[in-house]
Amino acid sequence: MKAVLLAGGFGTRLRPMTCTHPKPLVKLLGKPVLSYILDWLHQNRADDVSLTLAYLPESIEAYLETRPENGMQFHCFREETPLGTAGSVKAAVPKATEPLLIVSGDGVCDFDLQEAMRFHRETGAQVTILCKKVDDPRSYGLVYADENGRVTGFCEKPDWNAVSTDLANTGIYILDPEVLSEIPTGEAFDFSKDLFPKLLEKQYRLSAFCAEGYWCDIGDFSAYLSCQRDILAGKLRPPVPALADGIFAKQALPAGQYDLVPPVYIGKNVSIGDGAVIGPNAVLCDGCFVGQRAKIQGSVLLPSSVLQDAAGMNGAVLCENAVLECGAELFEDSVVGAGSVVGKHVSVGPHVKIWPKKRIEDGMRVWGNIKYGSPQAGLFSESGICSAQGMPLDAVACAKFGLALAQSSVGSRVGLATDGKPASRAAYHILAGTLTAQGSSVWNFGDGFLSELYFFTAFCNLPAGVFICEKYGKIQIRLCCAGGLPLPRGVRREIESCYQNGDFSRTALSACKEISDMTSLESMYLRELSREAGVPLHNQSVRVLCHNEKIHMLLEDCLFRLEAADGDEITLKINNSGTAVSAFHRECGWVPFDKLLALCCQADFAEGHDVALRTDAPYVLTTLAGAYGRRVLRYLEIPADDADKDARTLALSQLYARDALFLSLRLLGILQKTGKSLPTLLHDLPGFSVRRKVVPIDFPPTKLLEVLHAENAEPLREGVALHTARGHVFLMPMPSGKSLRILAEANDYETSRELCGEMEERLRNH
Repeated sequence: MKAVLLAGGFGTRLRPMTCTHPKPLVKLLGKPVLSYILDWLHQNRADDVSLTLAYLPESIEAYLETRPENGMQFHCFREETPLGTAGSVKAAVPKATEPLLIVSGDGVCDFDLQEAMRFHRETGAQVTILCKKVDDPRSYGLVYADENGRVTGFCEKPDWNAVSTDLANTGIYILDPEVLSEIPTGEAFDFSKDLFPKLLEKQYRLSAFCAEGYWCDIGDFSAYLSCQRDILAGKLRPPVPALADGIFAKQALPAGQYDLVPPVYIGKNVSIGDGAVIGPNAVLCDGCFVGQRAKIQGSVLLPSSVLQDAAGMNGAVLCENAVLECGAELFEDSVVGAGSVVGKHVSVGPHVKIWPKKRIEDGMRVWGNIKYGSPQAGLFSESGICSAQGMPLDAVACAKFGLALAQSSVGSRVGLATDGKPASRAAYHILAGTLTAQGSSVWNFGDGFLSELYFFTAFCNLPAGVFICEKYGKIQIRLCCAGGLPLPRGVRREIESCYQNGDFSRTALSACKEISDMTSLESMYLRELSREAGVPLHNQSVRVLCHNEKIHMLLEDCLFRLEAADGDEITLKINNSGTAVSAFHRECGWVPFDKLLALCCQADFAEGHDVALRTDAPYVLTTLAGAYGRRVLRYLEIPADDADKDARTLALSQLYARDALFLSLRLLGILQKTGKSLPTLLHDLPGFSVRRKVVPIDFPPTKLLEVLHAENAEPLREGVALHTARGHVFLMPMPSGKSLRILAEANDYETSRELCGEMEERLRNH
């Protein structure tokens, strides 16, 4: 009997297991699916086999070379372009002189092919479809046949209301040679979708043979695990004999004090630690390592995979060379791809797929597939919340974040604003709906910009503010706490822990709140902005540059109200978030944000006020404050306690330090009141230049002082400062711990640049 084995499928529903192996080489109790099929064909005297290959064909060809010499002949045909199931058969066997047996490489069975061939000949059919009666037909292509076995029609995976037959198409066919002429050459053509309906229309005889015996279509991981349970239960011949009742092993059992709960399969060279519990329905392939007190139930460990101490698997798959570290857990239908490492005490939820060669950091809770990159250990990144568990911040992630925020200590009243883009507004609706459903009061500030959200949060005395924007094709969320100030570390940890653990409490429907429309507050922002100047701006000629149209229009409106002239003596250039500004004057060129901030701080010092600034504000401002007998109080970017409480309290009344629009109006007011030009004010400032850069590091931030090995290094609450005769360098680790922010400050631009470059080189060559 001549057979054609369809072995070119991509096995997409079995990924990530099939990322490294074609589906026919997926192992069942340590033996490839292809081996089961070829053994079955040999037993049924089908010794001339043509294989159609497409995905990872070299792997299958290499495997065939390892088959024992048993008289079987193999012919491999590689599809260069997809030809479909029928098209690939036509290409592999263009001319046949006897009936062909077509076998799918997607499953295993023990049907009697000789009986099927007799049925084919007796019915005079040109095509015989081997069928199997199934309890739940909804997952299969179904065949309709009359009482004589003649096929009358087909139905693909119907719902119960359309089910009137239990005959599932197994993908195994017997074809007479003349049928091949109905298959076009070099075109994509399928048996069920194209050929069989065409043959019925042309009055060909198609018969359905109801086969007896075992059959399993390994279409997904549920079927993959079920098939191995069936083999362990004796429904299909196992690859090795039983050592004892329900215990199958390639060699003598490993030494150790562990428990086996039949049925189980143990490959060769397997190690099992004391106190481990293996089974029931556990499969440990060759070279696996199982640590002490580990538990494996209904799961598969593929070759050379590692399960460390106290780790657990329930209905899951650990692919070859993958590692499940101490205390980690995999739940139902979860799969860890080849070479991936799941860290200590990680919990991988049901139906989660982790692609090959990923690393899951210790202690994480993984509830979504990990296909690209690796999940971040923390929810917060350097630029806010822009990803979750390694995936884009999608609708599900937004809802989860809303649940976590609602249950945090700042989640009772939350202000929301967006940048006005469609994706941002969609995320707003998800987040607002989740928060209100959890009993939080949501204040909708509408479309705006980040610094405006800070103002609204402070003005309305809200515990938290959230700004949603779209950047580089991704949704990004920025948070602030009371006063529009940075979120403390404790609150971050609350939100991160709740998000990652999925430990969300349920709220009664009666607790749901309405969303408060606060979009009218924009007029309040404009009013306070106008007050920041303190005087009309009759003598100021100002031009505004900003890509954010909202900021541009709002600032121009404010300047118009203050009677400033529309000119270009001073050009203000503001970033899209409204948090930084630079100014241009014909006499002195572009003036950076740090110097504009220094001018405003100097005015406060002169009036007898202290100033609150961020940790990374220029050091020269501390020196400048001292000259006036005042102080600079610095608040932390991510405070771990209330050590910066005084600085945060003072910052509430000094919006210009974190809002570029307020700083712009304050600066123009100073120019108006003093009657001085911008170059004149700058001349009165101490000379300084600041160079900023973010550089990656390959050591833990805790080792920073050790790496610097400098006597003049001063550890701060956030970062490290180095004071030298040439200037000052401030180093601050980024929240991820994988990079450092360098702030080099000196009397002139060249020296600050040199200091920054020298520090970068020092960190690189530590």
